[in-house]
Amino acid sequence: MASKKKQGKKNSGAGNPAKAAQRGRSVYRVQAEISVDAMREDYAAWVTETVPAFGAEEAAQIAEIQLGVVRSVGAEYAELARSSNLRDIDPELFGQVFAEFLVNLPEGLEAEPIFTAWLDYFSFLAARGTWEGGEENLTELRELLDDALKGFAEEDAELCALLRGTELYAKVKAFSEALGDGVDISAFSEADNEARVRVMKSVGVDAATVKVDEPAPDVFAHVWNAAILSVVDPSDGKIVRDEEAFAHFVDGEESESAQLLFEMGVGCVQSHLIPNDAFTERDEAFFLVLRNLLVTAVTGREADFEGLRRNCGPKNFDAVLPEAREALASLAAFGLLQVKGEEYGVDERLLPVISAGLSEAESLIEESE
Repeated sequence: MASKKKQGKKNSGAGNPAKAAQRGRSVYRVQAEISVDAMREDYAAWVTETVPAFGAEEAAQIAEIQLGVVRSVGAEYAELARSSNLRDIDPELFGQVFAEFLVNLPEGLEAEPIFTAWLDYFSFLAARGTWEGGEENLTELRELLDDALKGFAEEDAELCALLRGTELYAKVKAFSEALGDGVDISAFSEADNEARVRVMKSVGVDAATVKVDEPAPDVFAHVWNAAILSVVDPSDGKIVRDEEAFAHFVDGEESESAQLLFEMGVGCVQSHLIPNDAFTERDEAFFLVLRNLLVTAVTGREADFEGLRRNCGPKNFDAVLPEAREALASLAAFGLLQVKGEEYGVDERLLPVISAGLSEAESLIEESE
């Protein structure tokens, strides 16, 4: 539930729409937020009436979450519509605000619950008889949300099918299954350890060819990172399969499955861009060159090798260029890039995966500086 705020001095601006407007927040926005906050108790009661299995505490939590969504989007709508009445909403303006809100949704937040919150909000107003915008507008708003939600569901199903068809998926699945009930991290420091041999074999690596004091082969490192970001959890000195996540990973077409498969792809891209923890000057050159080659694959524009050579220094550039090209070939082998003759391209449906992988890698670099 929302916590109580201390009362400000009279007319200080706290809870005063006119004063708030002077500070840069319009009267419409503030009044819309206040009107939504006032619905919490009745909305929680409606949740319990609609789904009797929910107790008072659960209903209050649902009310807070869903009305929080309505409050955020509704405030933006009020600003644009110059109206604080969220019981009478113009479908065209709402569609515009809703689309902008989704575009600016923070990474990691799913869109579907936002649709659900608004559909439930409209059902609440209809059930209470407090909708003021006419039946035609209410129907149009619901259809707008339903159609968009179906579109998201179709995209999720398409992404699931696409990523499950990659070699990366096959290897991450095999790796996760090979973990069994969990593998001690210490197993990887013993050359003849059965678990080490089994897990490495699952991704096509012969453990006998890898010394325990040497870095793992690239293919193993990429699969490891992809698995860690999606279905495997390293904790208490063990790496274990997250059974609930794995179930969504191998089956289903909903947002949970799509998100896990998406994170798998992101982990693989990130691992290619940052192959080790020691980010030296040479590693930075490798990152810059591979990033440029990935952007070229995405956009089709020629890479600026001359500029890169100046920025990285001729020695580093010449050393890492072949390695960066090998990384592109590796991403293609995993199924995240397409090979077009001697060039690479990206299936447009996987563009968000490549983009998010680049962003994650850049964030890791910033954190290490």
